[in-house]
Amino acid sequence: MKRFTFSLERVLDFRRQQQDVERLRLEALAAERRRLEQDAVRMLEQSRSTRTECASTASLSALELRQAYEYSNALRRSRDEALGQAGRVERQRSHQQLLVVAARRNVRLLELLRTRKLARHSRLAGREQEALAGELHLAKLRREAEKNL
Repeated sequence: MKRFTFSLERVLDFRRQQQDVERLRLEALAAERRRLEQDAVRMLEQSRSTRTECASTASLSALELRQAYEYSNALRRSRDEALGQAGRVERQRSHQQLLVVAARRNVRLLELLRTRKLARHSRLAGREQEALAGELHLAKLRREAEKNL
């Protein structure tokens, strides 16, 4: 019997590559979200630190106090922007998660089809070997019977 070949092997390889690409995109989005959230935390800490320094320093001029206040407000705005971007990235990540699941499903379906075709091929090969063994056994019995005559 001929060797097993899966006619959709190239399609399966392509689907696996697609799955890897979608998974990498998901990981990149998750890393981006973590970075934005870390940036937001860092900005909040800087803002608090600035306010604490201003409160603990008695000899600040009005200009220095105003600059510290504006810097603190700029940090808060940047933090809010980073959190907004993190929210958008999270929505993209959620959508990307669906794409990863769909890609995984496509690969799994082709792998299941391949498994079923291989099992069918193996059953047919087993039957063919069994038939061949039976024929060989009958041929042997015939030869022995011809020798005995």
